[in-house]
Amino acid sequence: MRRIKLRRITFAMVLLGVIGAATGGIAYAVTSGSGAPTGYNACAKTVGGQLRLDTGAGCANGEQALRLGGPAHADESAWYGGVGGGQPIVSGVWPDIRGHETTVLTFHLDKGQYLVSTEILAINNDGQGVVVCQTGSANLGVSLAQAAVGSAAGFALQQTMSEQTVFDIDAPQDLTVDCFNAPPNDPAGSPKINLVDVTATKLDSSTFNGVANP
Repeated sequence: MRRIKLRRITFAMVLLGVIGAATGGIAYAVTSGSGAPTGYNACAKTVGGQLRLDTGAGCANGEQALRLGGPAHADESAWYGGVGGGQPIVSGVWPDIRGHETTVLTFHLDKGQYLVSTEILAINNDGQGVVVCQTGSANLGVSLAQAAVGSAAGFALQQTMSEQTVFDIDAPQDLTVDCFNAPPNDPAGSPKINLVDVTATKLDSSTFNGVANP
């Protein structure tokens, strides 16, 4: 399990640069400036609630429009396992694996409303499975991402997954990124997470279908 203290900056733009290195470690590259936006348009799937930023094309069928208030700051936490490295993850079947997933990152957020975006790089060079990762906590709920990773036909040796959601946190607490390798995972091989990047943007407010979230 990796625990990393978040780095807080004034929001304008946050960019993680992963520097290729033979050894594991953490790499940050942060760009910031003035003129923070006053809000964001986003789209949430009506089934499952998966969230994404609206880049200008609007929301698709099966999505609902949201308005996210202007951020006060962004916190970024990241872990990189190095070239060819990574955190091995457990293989199993849901719901038997519930509570036994591999925690690859722990981060802390203060009270507030946050847009949390997670990017994950999973690799498996000698087996197969659907890598499932979730960000959040038992009391807040989670966002979810999954990808078929492996050496078998129809799989990819490396897959990048992204997930986003809004968390309303009423008291300071830890959140985690937890992953496991789901079926078809025989042979499971050596599934692992090579990179995790979490950006938590604190919001002034957010709305869903024009109604303010509490």
